Amino acid sequence: MQLKWLEDFVALAQERSFTRAAELRHVTHPAFGRRIRALEAWAGTPLVEREGSPVRLTPAGEGFLESAKQIVRALAQSQVE
Repeated sequence: MQLKWLEDFVALAQERSFTRAAELRHVTHPAFGRRIRALEAWAGTPLVEREGSPVRLTPAGEGFLESAKQIVRALAQSQVE
């Protein structure tokens, strides 16, 4: 698992759009999608419902979101300046 996958997932949850989240994260849409799929493979379950718009999180994704936010926040706060 990579930190950027968690950051991507948080961005996707906020934007509710693969396209906008990919732009926000400065990666191509296909690369962004691969990173979200890699996170889902690591988690062992779908985190995102890809049908329809806006993008919705699965129940597992909703549960995972708060943990992802906490990890991203904690690592950002632990950086030495």
